[in-house]
Amino acid sequence: MDGLLLPLALLILGVPLAGLFLGVASRRRLRELEARILALEFTAAQLRELARRGFAPVTAPEPGPQAPTPVSEPRPVPPSPEPATPSVFAQPPRPAAPAPPTPITPGRIEAGNGEDLGWRRLEGALGGTWLSRIGALAVTVGIGFFLKYAFDSGWIQPAGRVAMGVAAGMALLLAGERLQRAAYRVPAQALVASGVAALYLSVFAAYAFYQLIAQPVAFGFMVLVTATALALAIHHDARAIAVLANLGGFLTPVLLSTNRDAAVALFTYLAVLDAGMVASAYWRRWPELHVLSFTFTQLLYLAWFQRWYVGSPPPRGIALIGAGVFFLLFSLVTVIEAAGRERPTAQRLWQSAGVIALAAPAAYFVAARAVMWPEHASWLALLCLVLAAYYVGLARATLGAPGVGPLLLVVHGAIALGFLTLTFPIQFAEHGTTIAWSVEGAALVWGGLRLRSGPLRIGGLIVLALGMARWLMIVADQPAHRGMFVADDPALVSTLVYIVATAIAARRYRTEGVRLTEPETYVRPTLAAVSAAAAGLFLATELHRHPALMSSALRSVTTTLVWLAVATLLLSLVRSDRTATLVVVSGVMLAMVGLKAALIDTAVWQSLTPAPPPLLNARFGSGLLVAAAAALYARLAPTPAVSAVTQTQLRVGAVAFAALFLLWHLSAEVMLAPLAGVAPGEMTMARHMALSILWTLYAFAAMGVGIQRRVAAVRFGAMALFGIVVIKVFLIDLARLDAGYRILSFLVLGAMLIVASFMYTRFRERLSAGAS
Repeated sequence: MDGLLLPLALLILGVPLAGLFLGVASRRRLRELEARILALEFTAAQLRELARRGFAPVTAPEPGPQAPTPVSEPRPVPPSPEPATPSVFAQPPRPAAPAPPTPITPGRIEAGNGEDLGWRRLEGALGGTWLSRIGALAVTVGIGFFLKYAFDSGWIQPAGRVAMGVAAGMALLLAGERLQRAAYRVPAQALVASGVAALYLSVFAAYAFYQLIAQPVAFGFMVLVTATALALAIHHDARAIAVLANLGGFLTPVLLSTNRDAAVALFTYLAVLDAGMVASAYWRRWPELHVLSFTFTQLLYLAWFQRWYVGSPPPRGIALIGAGVFFLLFSLVTVIEAAGRERPTAQRLWQSAGVIALAAPAAYFVAARAVMWPEHASWLALLCLVLAAYYVGLARATLGAPGVGPLLLVVHGAIALGFLTLTFPIQFAEHGTTIAWSVEGAALVWGGLRLRSGPLRIGGLIVLALGMARWLMIVADQPAHRGMFVADDPALVSTLVYIVATAIAARRYRTEGVRLTEPETYVRPTLAAVSAAAAGLFLATELHRHPALMSSALRSVTTTLVWLAVATLLLSLVRSDRTATLVVVSGVMLAMVGLKAALIDTAVWQSLTPAPPPLLNARFGSGLLVAAAAALYARLAPTPAVSAVTQTQLRVGAVAFAALFLLWHLSAEVMLAPLAGVAPGEMTMARHMALSILWTLYAFAAMGVGIQRRVAAVRFGAMALFGIVVIKVFLIDLARLDAGYRILSFLVLGAMLIVASFMYTRFRERLSAGAS
């Protein structure tokens, strides 16, 4: 039984190969028949279309070796049930000749031919490509199973087994080369791939299973197989064979590992292999090889690092040099692609080279940081500076690349800017990082404006945003200090530098006169708002870190004044803002300050003991300033940057806010006024009476302003407030107040209503004339 297995195995191996050759020959004959059928169908369809349109079945005068139709030859009359008409060719020539009949392609022969061609393409892909690939895989697996069975059965000695594998691999390579010359490209690639796989398996078996050859010899053989496979892939223009060679080349050090540190040999081999893959990818335009080589190289480097980067001290030099060699090799991929023989496009560049252009520096920085941080932080910072200079050189080198020069300039410039930005947090402490990023960002924005470079300005804004994030972290984590207020704060210098940097950047955007895009017009007001807000946040935070400096109520009012100053500063810049950004920011800030003063400050002020005197206190003064700022907003906010309707809405809203806030503020002052020596019940009635009188006088004053300014909205507001006072006096004061307080409330309300009515009647005609 065992004697029949060998012929049976050979039969099983030979039948697929014979079937493969027969299939190739049959497919060639099938292609010829399909081409003839398509040509016949195409010709018949053209004849039917010409007959349908009423033209004689003659060929159109197209350039080609076709013989002209004799004039004396009678033209057949097209079949038609209608009376015959003169042929279109017999008409006299016209200035504009009729368009020739639309050519009919084989895909338009009949209604269902599109689907037929789709099925034929699918059939061709399955029969011509995938059958060959699956057949190659099946042959490889079959050879493996046969050899394993033969090995297990003891038919062949180890040396013979390896020799058979090598012979089979060489035979498949020769057969693939022979078919390639005979123009059977897909089956030839399948045979070559099978041969390469057989050679890899044979060399690995000779080393790992049978110990027939030493590790250096096996390594050399695998390198030779990889080089042969790569050369055949280039020769056959076979992407699949190149991918197989790539996989085999990077699996070689894994399969032949000796469980000892061989970093120099490993990194040298990977560098040579990567160079060959990069060159092949450039020569044949195979972007997949770039990505595969970079990915496998990083995985092998990571595996070595985790396994062998140990000891005291660890092999820092080897690790850093190896990562540096890989970085230099892959960082040049984009430059090589950009300087290629064909004109590159951005889409093709980003298929692989553009991704590696970003991944290579990131991988190298991660490796360098793992090697050098924190013992050699200064050297790591210097390395970042060197890398920044290197990428500036790459940007200059690829600036003139056809098609993608500006794109590569942006990519390499962004990487250089990234390394320059990383230098500061590595070398300096937290405050030094904020200072360096602030100066760098302002310098980049200034340079971008002077050089008319949009990407440079964007880079500067990104660095300023990083500086702001770092500054916020410092301010949030800064502990309270016992030194002098503001002057001894450790974050003072970094705060001042950041405020000045953003202010300078905003100023440059205004004075350089650069034509900006629509989104970039919002940069200047945003920078101004950030600069002012940073100053306000620093002062407010410093106030809360010094609880012994003042009482909680006074600290709350002082914080309100700080933010009010910031809002007023931004309000003073709205006239120079063409985007209305500062109008919105200052308005929102004023509204928040007003709410804080009305709610928080009033609640905190109520807890003071002894109570401060009415009117002559910090809370009342800050409230007056808030109302004045709202009135100023009503005057300055309506700018040409907004429409006329919006200007009116802003003005009315600001005036209404100022009036309501002032009324609330005065009412709070009445409720918080100290009444020493007065009983609690008497105090409540006195305050209710004072509120009624205050609201009455306020409504009367508002009526006077509305009449004098001829503003109907103010007059209606005064009348509404009069109505509220009437309801309060008749429903609340009448029920709760004693006789004296009640009489005074009614008398003041009635007198003010009569005088207001007299004033309105006295100037009604003027108001009507003004309204008309």
